[in-house]
Amino acid sequence: MEGDQAWRPGLDQETLERADWTSQVKDYAIVRLDRDGLVLSWNAGAELVKGYSREEILGRSFEVFYPPEDRESGLPRRLLAVAEADGRAEHQGWRLRRDGVRFWGDVVITAVRGDSGQLLGFVKVTRDLTEQHLLERSRQQFVAGVTHDFRSPLTSIEGYAAMLVAELTDPVLGDFASRVRSNALRLMKLVDLMVEHCQLPIGSVRLNPEQVALGAVLRTVVDDLSTTVQDHEVSIQDTDVELRADLTALARVFTNLIGNAAKYSPPGSRIDVLVERSEDAADAVDIVVADRGRGIDPEDRDTIFDEFVRGRRAHDDGGFGLGLSVVRALVEQHGGAVRIDDGRFGGTDVTVRLPLADTGSTGSTANGPGLQTAQGS
Repeated sequence: MEGDQAWRPGLDQETLERADWTSQVKDYAIVRLDRDGLVLSWNAGAELVKGYSREEILGRSFEVFYPPEDRESGLPRRLLAVAEADGRAEHQGWRLRRDGVRFWGDVVITAVRGDSGQLLGFVKVTRDLTEQHLLERSRQQFVAGVTHDFRSPLTSIEGYAAMLVAELTDPVLGDFASRVRSNALRLMKLVDLMVEHCQLPIGSVRLNPEQVALGAVLRTVVDDLSTTVQDHEVSIQDTDVELRADLTALARVFTNLIGNAAKYSPPGSRIDVLVERSEDAADAVDIVVADRGRGIDPEDRDTIFDEFVRGRRAHDDGGFGLGLSVVRALVEQHGGAVRIDDGRFGGTDVTVRLPLADTGSTGSTANGPGLQTAQGS
């Protein structure tokens, strides 16, 4: 039968083995180095990226691709040492073309070993990311400028409004001042959210994982949201779960989710934060933020975590539709996942699944059946 026949190439094996498969690749500079870093091979991409012809560069040290300050600091040799010890080394930085012009290179150096494990040399792959790097620098400068230009006047407005709230005795004027202050704070939060959103896709948010107690994080988040949840009762399930996570990023995730639950739930309703064993992943835990609010339209389920998407039931509530996209990005950076389901209490359940810390524990989710209740008011 046709499906039982092994695939056979149209060319003979000798021809395939004799061909230089990388020499014609033009999108990447692919260079073979000996153990001392001398160039042994040179493909078309290397000539385009670095400007040397094959005849000019063969036999020369790969250090000529690095600026003088990097050569003086020993960077090329350190990269080879890392690749030899760990199997590969990665680095981004300025590199030199033959004409002396610098370009921003993304470099991966891989150690190549023989059958007995002896080091034979290295393969160095370089991409020219100059355009992307300069664009990213411009974007960061723009975001920094916009952040400063927005936050400075908003901080001033909020500060003076807070003074008026404290000093005014006329209840009507005091209410006006309070509204000014709350809107200034809301705009400041939106500015922070936009900056955070701009940073996430390019990996500018650096995670610093540490052992964190999930229960302590959730309690701190609710305490910090006391004003936001003051009209709700927030119940946090007792738990001894520990995670390997970035404390600040984890707090951002649940600040956003619990804040959303309060925003889209009627005053006086309860919000439950539940910690459950994952049914289909023994090394993970599910944290569920369950509200009794308006819920999410079923047609929005597949897109609600996308950037600038706001559900059909949220058009009159303000915001840019960035909060849940930030939540998803941060959770996925931790190796987790997030989903939205119909709420067990009639509203919405948002489930964050995160890997458990490897502590040798059984991964139990609760010390007991009780709930810790935080009253917003």
